[in-house]
This record gives sequence, structure tokens and C-alpha cells, in this order.
Amino acid sequence: MTVIKAILLGILQGVTEFLPVSSSGHLFLAQKIMGFKDPQLAFDIFLHLGTLLAVLFFLRREIAEVLTSFFRREPGFGQMAWGRRDLLLLIVSSLPTAVIGFAFYDTVETGVDAAGVGIGFLLTTAFLLLSNLRARHKMDPERIDLWEALAIGIMQGAAVWPGISRSGSTISIALVLGIGASRSAKYSFFIAVPAILGAAALQFNLQGVTKLSGILPSALGFLLALLVGYIALTFLERLITRGKFFWFAPYTFLLALLSFYMHWKG
Repeated sequence: MTVIKAILLGILQGVTEFLPVSSSGHLFLAQKIMGFKDPQLAFDIFLHLGTLLAVLFFLRREIAEVLTSFFRREPGFGQMAWGRRDLLLLIVSSLPTAVIGFAFYDTVETGVDAAGVGIGFLLTTAFLLLSNLRARHKMDPERIDLWEALAIGIMQGAAVWPGISRSGSTISIALVLGIGASRSAKYSFFIAVPAILGAAALQFNLQGVTKLSGILPSALGFLLALLVGYIALTFLERLITRGKFFWFAPYTFLLALLSFYMHWKG
């Protein structure tokens, strides 16, 4: 692993892990255009660790609320503390994600070509455009019901397909369901934590351990994934709260056209 490649992969991981543009789709195109290969497993884990720490730091207040909620009394009869309820929602969203991810991981890893990635980018484009539709009015836009958490989790599971953005699909469905913009963004980031951990664990289990690709490249990849990932999270939340989430749609549509061209060109 060269230093230059480590820098590029760290930036790519940090930008595409959270922005609604599909990290797996970008990695597929990078492999085709620039000859990148999948990074060695040890290096890949450093990249995932960087983005994981980025989202943990970004959601530090929300995570602290979840942890401290277990040491407080219930707010009232029949009610659940906010932090404990969010943990329940996290579990509900993560279950379908895990089932879909385990069921289709091998198929996606070996059977998706450039045309399939193009279809994924087209679906992401459609999700982003639909995010402007508030098809359902909620009395409390900050509240997420259990069935809504399940729907968001299913959309996150669908993002195992290269080209389908995890954040693009989950935030879009949340906005369509009438959930508030900031709440939709932070909940999507919140459920990304077990998704990132699960993806890394699944890859580790299937591929085994490889040698570390050098301390300097691994450290650079980790730091860039962390810093760029945090910047991407901050930038994305601001765009969503300003109603500009769909701005990414033209970009993902161009990536779809590029993927179809690469398939046609062979």
C-alpha cells in the first residue's frame, strides 16, 4: 500500500461513507477507472475505524443520552426515556439490515457488474428526488415509530447493493414519512454505527486476516477517513436541514450514466 493510494482511499472512504453517493459504487468505479484494488483487510479495517469514530464523535451528545438514560428513572407511567427508546429503535432498524446484508453479501460481492451498479445509482437518484415529497404529516416530526424504524432498516439493508447509497435511502424514506430533517439525518447516522461494525465483521470473517500495509499508510488512511468523514457529516446535516438533500441527485445520475457506459464499452 503506497502513501498516495492510502491518502486517496482515506479521502474516498470519508466522503462517500456518509454523503448520499454510495461508497461501494465509488469503489467499484475507482477499481475500473484507476486500477484500484480492494484494500488489504487490515488497512480496510483502519478506514472503517476512522469513519466509525467520526460518527461517534458527531453524535456524542445523542450517544451520551442513550447511555445515561439507563441510570435515570422512567419519565412517567407508560413512557420510555428518550435514550432508551432510541436504543430500541436502533435494534428494530438493525435487524432487517443484518438479515438482508447476510443473505445477499456473497451475491453482491461476486455477481454485480457495471450495469448493476448503474441501476443502483439510478435508484439512489430516485430516492434523493423523492426526498422532497412529504407524503405524510406527523404530529410530532421528532418521533420515530417502530414500524418507521423497521422501514428505515429495510432501506439500509438494500444499500448492500453497490450504487445504492445507505444515507441516501435511509434519510429519503425518513423525510417522506414526515420525520424532521435534522432527526432524519441524525437517526440515519445513528443506525450507521452497527451497520459499519457489521460490514467490517462480516468481511473479516469471510476473508481472514492479512498483514498490515505499513504503519504510515494505515495511519494516514485512518486519520483522513476520520477527518473527512466528520466534515462530510457536518456538511450533509446542514444541507438536509436547508432542504437541499436532492442536490446530490444530478451527481448520482451522472455516475449511473458512467456505469452504463463502462458496461457497454466492456
